[in-house]
Amino acid sequence: MTDAHGQAGVHVSGLRKTFFPGTVQEKAALNGVDLDLAAGEFAIVIGSNGSGKSTTLNAISGELQLDAGKVVVAGQDMSRLPAHKRARFMARVFQDPMQGTAASLTIEENLAIAARRGTVRGFRMGLKRTERDGFRAALEVLGLGLEDRLSDRVALLSGGQRQSLTLIMATLKAPSLLLLDEHTAALDPRAAELVLDATLQAVKGRSITTLMITHNMDQAITHGDRLIMMHDGRVILNLGRAEKASLTAADLVARFHDVVSDRMLLN
Repeated sequence: MTDAHGQAGVHVSGLRKTFFPGTVQEKAALNGVDLDLAAGEFAIVIGSNGSGKSTTLNAISGELQLDAGKVVVAGQDMSRLPAHKRARFMARVFQDPMQGTAASLTIEENLAIAARRGTVRGFRMGLKRTERDGFRAALEVLGLGLEDRLSDRVALLSGGQRQSLTLIMATLKAPSLLLLDEHTAALDPRAAELVLDATLQAVKGRSITTLMITHNMDQAITHGDRLIMMHDGRVILNLGRAEKASLTAADLVARFHDVVSDRMLLN
């Protein structure tokens, strides 16, 4: 799929996944999710617990085997590729700050691993001076002083510092698609604001196509190019920048109830 400028974007169609089929625990987690993003577009996904938000990201990243559906990123059909092969094209930041970094390695070593994402890596990774300079420049924008702590082990960092480092690692090679799975939810308000600011700077500055999950409706309205609301494994609202700019959190809640009520009447 390409946008109007011929650049590869993201095309997701007909995603379906049922857990525990044929049992009393059967749960249709994805009910035909369709989504199109132009290259460089920043979409924010909201929805209640169990609406299918993280399941959609798992499906796109290859962590979840689908019953049906198609995932195309950067013009490449990912539908049959395992997660490790999709890693050439996409990066993901999880909610848990401890999940995206290796605590026993140094900041520099973590960044070196990220810089080699999707390539064949040997056991030893020699670093050139230009690479270290690049790491320092990438960390400097955070304003946390991590650029002067490259030899420190990541285990010494706070949760906010680790999540900030994870974000830098995820965007170091400007992936074709960045997946952010409630990546500020586990942080205190100050750290969450810092990580969100770093996210906006990285996404906008490098025009990275991004899907970000959040429970914060104000964030969803204020930031990003597109607002996507999910419910029962479906996309029920898909609003562009101009349309969502005039909304409030209360408006979104009302829109949600209206759409859900309409669906119930149709069923």
